Amino acid sequence: MRRPGFARAAHGFTLIELLVALTILAIAAAIATLSVGSREGRDVDEEVRRMAALFRLAQNHAGIYGTALVWEADVHGYRFRRLDHGEGGEGESSPQDDLLRARRWPFAVTRIEAQPIVFGREPLLQPGVIRLSTASRDLRLALDPFGNLTEAP
Repeated sequence: MRRPGFARAAHGFTLIELLVALTILAIAAAIATLSVGSREGRDVDEEVRRMAALFRLAQNHAGIYGTALVWEADVHGYRFRRLDHGEGGEGESSPQDDLLRARRWPFAVTRIEAQPIVFGREPLLQPGVIRLSTASRDLRLALDPFGNLTEAP
């Protein structure tokens, strides 16, 4: 027997069901937003570590082999090149070929302020500062005389 006033509609969702569905969607959207934002941060941190290793390698290589290397960068990427083109012609293969290859930034760089850095037999006379800007981050990287790269405050 049906009681009047307690009749339930045969179709539709209750307010609680709608609120639960909206809550689940909001949580999923928040997780997606956080993972996208932190991806660039991880890429930037990884690239800074890679550059630090390459700078130490360039400084050590220049000291051991006596071949000066120059690091140059722009908003598209960076590369090392030999300062003295006379040694080891362009066609020759050498252990430093991978060091000399051009690299693209794995994230969008909006601005970079960096002078070419020369790695020679002696420690760097003028330690460098590299300013790198992305859509969400501004970095100031300091290079010490021995080729060590650190993030400066």
